[in-house]
Amino acid sequence: MALCVESSARLHLGFYNFYEDGIAYGGLGVAIESPIVRIKVNKCEDFKLVALGDVYLEDVANAVKRKLKVENVCITVEKAIPRNVGLGSTTQIALAIAYGITKLFNLNYSIRELALILKRGKDSGVGIAAFENGGFIVDGGRKINGKVEEPKTLNDIPPVIFQSPLPQNWYFIILIPRGIKGLDELRERYAMDYPRSLPRDLQYELYKLLLLHIIPSVIRGDIKTFGMAVTKLQMIVGTYFSKYQGGVYCCREVEELVKTLLEAGAYGAGQSSWGPTTYGIVEELEKAYVVLKKVLERAYKLNIDLEYLIVKARNRGVQIEYC
Repeated sequence: MALCVESSARLHLGFYNFYEDGIAYGGLGVAIESPIVRIKVNKCEDFKLVALGDVYLEDVANAVKRKLKVENVCITVEKAIPRNVGLGSTTQIALAIAYGITKLFNLNYSIRELALILKRGKDSGVGIAAFENGGFIVDGGRKINGKVEEPKTLNDIPPVIFQSPLPQNWYFIILIPRGIKGLDELRERYAMDYPRSLPRDLQYELYKLLLLHIIPSVIRGDIKTFGMAVTKLQMIVGTYFSKYQGGVYCCREVEELVKTLLEAGAYGAGQSSWGPTTYGIVEELEKAYVVLKKVLERAYKLNIDLEYLIVKARNRGVQIEYC
């Protein structure tokens, strides 16, 4: 009997803290319904990986196998999230494979224990929390002594300080320019390993956006305030990382798409993680189609080739079943 495990992509909406009082990288994000990762695991004589799509996964699968010290397992990856485009694919794929193996062999690890074994959560706890319970997530960052290092204990994984479902009439327009990759996990270390404090006025602005606008707007279901505040937060975050990614956004394409989304009626827009995935925040599916049509028309004129989809928040975590 095989086990099937399903999880989904996440949008990383930015950081409200970079380095303050020994705490680095408090961040926020949201799990989305698509794209998804779906894997099947079953016992067999020797390790075997079958990836049905074109996403490269061997490094992740081999790392999980090595860390969990399991050889007699067959892994079939039926669907996978594209890598290095800002959707948190590596964390979701690694945790999905590890979680399936854990349940198959009764290894009795929690999701957070698996994250620690796999060294996930170095900079952000959003992906782990998205895998656990989905929805909108704010993590508390992590304690460091000047340099960000791999988690060594469960206390090193950023804790969740706020997690909530998002309304089902909130939609995210997802735009992924083709042929562009964000920073991979090696190159991002130059940007992330030694966080620096912001000027007090900017740090205050980030705290204000999170505590006075973003979290309350989620609780109230106020998409207009949510979108406006996330967009402002994104601009500050993008400016902080501009010397590593060449500007507020990773590339000209994302800059144009964010501008067009806002002009077309999205309540908020930004770049997920290192990009190039771009998102717009809208209310009601009909409105999402109207905004998307305008964006695609503009993208065509600018010769921006992209993939696109309209999704809701995924207000649930990992799903596992016999298959």
